[in-house]
Amino acid sequence: MSKFVRDIMKIGVPACEMETSLAEIAKIMARENADAVVVMDEVGSCGVVSQSDLVRAYPRNFDLLTAKDVMTPKVLTVPPDAAATAVAHIMMDEKVHQVFVLHEHPGAGKPSAVVTMRAIVREMAGLEPERPAPPLKRK
Repeated sequence: MSKFVRDIMKIGVPACEMETSLAEIAKIMARENADAVVVMDEVGSCGVVSQSDLVRAYPRNFDLLTAKDVMTPKVLTVPPDAAATAVAHIMMDEKVHQVFVLHEHPGAGKPSAVVTMRAIVREMAGLEPERPAPPLKRK
C-alpha cells in the first residue's frame, strides 16, 4: 500500500526571522532536532536555512551573518495527501533533504510539518515516523 506524506511527516517546523543570527539558528536546530529552519517574513515563509547552509557559513565570519545572508529563497512544499514517493522524487530532482508540508488554508503561512530524507529512511526500515514529544504534565 502506498504511503502519503501525512503518514511519514514530522509535525512541527521550527522558524526564525530574516535577521536571526546563524548561532541562534544553530541553537534552534539543535533544540528541535531539526535539519532546517523556515525563514519567515511579514507575508509568510520566504526561505529555508538548512544544516548545509550553516556548515557552508562556518568557515566564514558566521557570527556576523543572519538567516537572510545564507537562506535558500525557495521553500518546497507539498500537501499532506501527496504520495511519499513523489516527495522522494522532488528531493532528488531539487537536491534537497527536506520538503515542507503546507495545509490548504487561506493566506500565506508557515509550513506545519516536514518530510526529511530521515523520514523516508525510517519508513523503509518499518519504523514509526518521528513525532513531537507530548507536553509535560503538571502535577
